[in-house]
Amino acid sequence: MIQSIEELKSEIVAVQRAGDYLKEYDLAQAALELHPQEEYFQHCSVLALSRCNAKQRALDAFYAYKLHKSQDEYVRALVARILKDLAFQNLSDDGVLTDADKNNLHAAAATYQRAFARSGGHYAAINAATLYQLAGAEDSAREFAKLAIQLANHDTGPQYFALASQAEAYLLLGMEVEATRAIELAAQHNTKNLLTRARTYFQLKLICTHLHIDAKIIAPLLPESVVHYCGHAFNKQRPITLQDEQRLSQRIEQALAQQHCAVAYGSLMAGSDILFAEAILKQGGELNVWLPFGMENFCEVAVRPAGEEWVTRFRACIKGANTVSCATESDFLGDDSLFNFCSDVAMGMTLMRGNSLNAKVMQLAVWDQKLTSQGRGTYSNIEKWKKLGHATEIIPSPAVIPTRTVPRVTDAYPLARREPHAILFADVRGFSKLNDRDILWYFTELHPHLAQAIEQYGADVQHIDTWGDAIFLVTEKASTAAQIALALNEVMAEIEQGGLTLADPLLMRIGLHYGPVYKVYDHLTQCFTFASNEVNKTARIEPITPPGEVFGTEPFVAMLEIEGEGWSTFEYAGTIPSAKNFGAFRMFHVRPKHRASALLCSLD
Repeated sequence: MIQSIEELKSEIVAVQRAGDYLKEYDLAQAALELHPQEEYFQHCSVLALSRCNAKQRALDAFYAYKLHKSQDEYVRALVARILKDLAFQNLSDDGVLTDADKNNLHAAAATYQRAFARSGGHYAAINAATLYQLAGAEDSAREFAKLAIQLANHDTGPQYFALASQAEAYLLLGMEVEATRAIELAAQHNTKNLLTRARTYFQLKLICTHLHIDAKIIAPLLPESVVHYCGHAFNKQRPITLQDEQRLSQRIEQALAQQHCAVAYGSLMAGSDILFAEAILKQGGELNVWLPFGMENFCEVAVRPAGEEWVTRFRACIKGANTVSCATESDFLGDDSLFNFCSDVAMGMTLMRGNSLNAKVMQLAVWDQKLTSQGRGTYSNIEKWKKLGHATEIIPSPAVIPTRTVPRVTDAYPLARREPHAILFADVRGFSKLNDRDILWYFTELHPHLAQAIEQYGADVQHIDTWGDAIFLVTEKASTAAQIALALNEVMAEIEQGGLTLADPLLMRIGLHYGPVYKVYDHLTQCFTFASNEVNKTARIEPITPPGEVFGTEPFVAMLEIEGEGWSTFEYAGTIPSAKNFGAFRMFHVRPKHRASALLCSLD
């Protein structure tokens, strides 16, 4: 049934308030399929791109939709916001401002000053003030800060925005007592709009850092946390009494409330997982479920053995969840490693969401404090989380006396086991148009450079295979595959192609994924290779990748987060149909972190 414009708007507003920028973009794009000329959906699509860290794409889309010609001042002002975000994005990690940084910030400030000249609102004034302050134009900053306070005092609209402008202005003017009061008052408004408060928090934190003000002053504005939850399973072999379950549920609810859990990621095994999920939904939080393999098979393996009551509760949690995703759509097949892989992905998604909201991240774990299974399960999750430098709150597990273990029936499972790996597929746009002379150039001139780009990673590459222009590569770490992908693209960009008889240069398309794979023996080539449904999936992702780009799936970028090397960045590209109707997946542009020397566009 085709939804009305108002129904679609209502859905978008709901996810905007929750700060789910990925779903916001997907909903806006779906709405544009139905109503391509509706300016509201164009505006939301551009805004979501900006929130997804795709600032330049957002700026390009703004002009492609001709939003700079809008009759709505709020819509036209979006370009100033994007330019500001671009300026912030290009700041160095050490906080030191270069001349290029200051030029970018000054350009963004001038954009807001022009917007202020048209609208006379405190929003444009305070943004001009902050950007001028960061650019080093302190006199202009003070002038606009004072104007923002005066205008905000006379604002009769929603008080959150007026108070936020005042708080920001007071910080810029060094009036910390007044700023504290304005922040405390602002925190009492917009309590259901996490994204808006998160954005305000980010900007105020930037000012605090720049002016050496203790960031504790802005803590009341964003008390929420993004939580990764985990814990022991309970079933007929590891039973829990009804009384112990009720006590554990109360402790979980208390912990979630104390941590101000707004968003949560985890799985849904019978036991602690479902107790967490039920408590999150009961408190009005956003539940995001990750399952290690296909939903029905997961229910049979990890839920139904505990009893049909747990199956009913599992279904209710699935129905109430904001998102339900599978680390792999394949079946269990006896591979216990899939549970750890799923936990890694859920932890990575927790970190991604926390970063996007500038919110605190936290792990809550139901654990019996026993170290008998250190390589897997709850203990492994706790150790990984702590190594990333984040806090875990342990909720003591009820004492459980396992009954006689019933051996798992494994006759139906294959002897071979899958292990999660990073998978890369690449091909070259334009290869099929090469004549024989050009093909010889490809293999004698280009191939050695591609090989050199890969060889520097040595033993980190578990497998590599080629046929024609295609490259199939498997590594243990996501970061290794990503670095190889970017190195291959760099080779293609730098090599001289002037002698080729092509209208367009050769460019690579590279798809990246992370999932379970078999190491199997290929009897035709008489060597080992890697194969699984996840390999097939990656092969279907590569053809839809734009030439010259690197696309990664959601599990892939989640693993980049959990590996914690921090050298790359990724921008949401949307839920994109793969080749040969293999399915549609959330995809991300994967890029190295870099510093741009100047803004690529301006309002003029």
